[in-house]
Amino acid sequence: MLNQPEYNILLVEDNPGHAALINRAFEAEAHHRLVITTSVQQAKLLINHSNPDLIITGVKLSDGSGTELLNLGSECPTIVMASYNDEKVAVNAIKSGAADYIVKTQETMASLPRTASRVMREWRLVLDQKLARERQQRLTAILEATPDLICIANLDGFLTYINQSGRDMLGIDCNDNIRQIRLADFHSPIESRKILGEGIPCAIREGIWTDETTFLALNGEKVLTSQVLISHKNNRGEIEFFSTIARDIRHLRAAEEQVEFLAYYDTLTGLPNRNELAKRLDMEVARVKRTHSFGSLLFIDLDNFKYINDSLGHPAGDLVLQEMAQRLQAHLRGDDTVARLGGDDFIVILSGLSEEGMEAVSQAREIANKIRDAIAMECRISDTELHVTASIGISMISQDETSGHDLLRFADTAMYQAKREGRNRLEFFSERMSSEVTRQLELENQLHRALKEDQFRLYYQPLVNDSMEIIGVEALIRWENPELGVVAPSEFLDVLESSGQIVEVGDWVIDTALKQMTLWIDQGLVESEFLLCINISPRQFRDSQFVDNIHSQLERIYLPSKNIIMEVTEHNIIHNLKDAILRMQELIQRGIRFSLDDFGTGYSSLAHLKNLPVSHIKIDRSFVKDICNDSGDQAMVASILALSKHLGLEVVAEGVEDLEQFHLLKQYGCEFYQGYYFSKPLSVNNMNDFLSTKQHTALHSSNSSPPGSATP
Repeated sequence: MLNQPEYNILLVEDNPGHAALINRAFEAEAHHRLVITTSVQQAKLLINHSNPDLIITGVKLSDGSGTELLNLGSECPTIVMASYNDEKVAVNAIKSGAADYIVKTQETMASLPRTASRVMREWRLVLDQKLARERQQRLTAILEATPDLICIANLDGFLTYINQSGRDMLGIDCNDNIRQIRLADFHSPIESRKILGEGIPCAIREGIWTDETTFLALNGEKVLTSQVLISHKNNRGEIEFFSTIARDIRHLRAAEEQVEFLAYYDTLTGLPNRNELAKRLDMEVARVKRTHSFGSLLFIDLDNFKYINDSLGHPAGDLVLQEMAQRLQAHLRGDDTVARLGGDDFIVILSGLSEEGMEAVSQAREIANKIRDAIAMECRISDTELHVTASIGISMISQDETSGHDLLRFADTAMYQAKREGRNRLEFFSERMSSEVTRQLELENQLHRALKEDQFRLYYQPLVNDSMEIIGVEALIRWENPELGVVAPSEFLDVLESSGQIVEVGDWVIDTALKQMTLWIDQGLVESEFLLCINISPRQFRDSQFVDNIHSQLERIYLPSKNIIMEVTEHNIIHNLKDAILRMQELIQRGIRFSLDDFGTGYSSLAHLKNLPVSHIKIDRSFVKDICNDSGDQAMVASILALSKHLGLEVVAEGVEDLEQFHLLKQYGCEFYQGYYFSKPLSVNNMNDFLSTKQHTALHSSNSSPPGSATP
């Protein structure tokens, strides 16, 4: 027979004649290889090492019974050979697991090859069935452990199998007769028709159909799934059954929706964010062109919002933003949009205003005023009553070729105009404002060129003690523009700050001031304890390279750090107080000291003062200006001086302009002063003359009635 497998057969027989007869019978069978042993013990060794395919053993052997080999040969069949008197033993061997037995005769022993072939075929069939059952059990275990719904249905759609996950998903009890259940019963009529009309034909035609479907569980729960329908054919190509795999994708869809939400909506307020706003604004611009009616864009910025964060903390600030978002939504019409641009900035798109321009402007103004009034209503956060106001800039959306980006820029410009006009008001964008924006851009370009062309200069204003002796100077920047002349800092510092150029210009100020101070020391114009005060801008202070730059400049110039006082305002440090203190302490370890400028103008100065590593504070000139006439300013200054003395801080009074102010401040215990009464800011040459002649009295007398009221 072709492809007949070769069997390894172990013969255990201690009768030489019988063994020889059986061996001759198997010699004629090429596919049988016979190994002969005469003892049970030797047979056990061979079974362990050679794994025979068949064991043929006598019942009674010289060292024991052949039935001892039944348990050892559990992976292969055993034929037991018995004598006439041992038939009962052979029958018991069959009951114990032997595959067959023969009664020893010449005929039965000679025909053992045929008996062996039959037993092996039967054994292989048993093994195949066992393997099939094991495979089916493993497959069933896998299907039952799978979290997806897996089921099998006949051609009529009734279930023949469904795993436990499927039962759990649909609510089918383990005692329910699934052969009376159709999967279509768990879909809506519309989806059932879709599966019948599209899914099954596709599965029959192409073998598989996939789509997203919703199952309706028996408890009423809707389960969104990714469903696969597969057709299974027999050898003749006929459809025998269908299988379905359905995965619950509700969590995936929820995650996708969350990602979509995060991409287009603000997580704090739930309002559309900048991305979604851009889409809706483009839609409104297109609508205006299509319908010839106006729309409007409102740029809303909460006034002094940072003070809420500073005094109450960011969680309270977040609650305020959420409250304002709800108020904005409550005062808008159905087609309008309110979005959060970021921080405390909100955008409102008013849609479908009048086709008449003036009437549309009037409508926008009316709605904007209602919004402003709604924001100004009492807001109670954490048992604290807050009064929040907003500045609103408005740009009209017309049929002009204006992009959404420009409309936002126009409204932003108008909002800043409302801020400049006193806050808590609204302003419409005008061409005049556009000109101002253009002017600011031009100013930024001019300032960028000013640094490259060395147009900046440093002036120095003396710092004196209560004996009117000069103990130091404050470095003040001036811009000597070839066309505009000398430009005051108030005209350009904000532009430098907003454009980011202040970091580079600030580095120049520090470098130039340190070099000048070194030169004065080398020339013997100042004593070793002479102080140099340098103003540090908020953005410059927060720059990641600020501390490293100071270190490198000091190492390059070799100026003693004890001569340097860096002046910062509360605005410099309030946004990240912990980080600011770490930066200050790093420079303090180098010997640099810090002064808190404009003290008394911030809401939380007193609260923060005890935690800040400053050695000096400057009383803001706004308290000094009317100190001789205003009892409130007198009380404030007296309190600041008393507190500072208690904390071991030195105090400088800014903006001292006359002798009466000086005497009163001295009476309150102030030790250091700065202002026009002593000297205006001086150029380097004038400062050199001043330091060399030491004519303090003549200088302050000649400037005792200065023009203007404040030190620039």
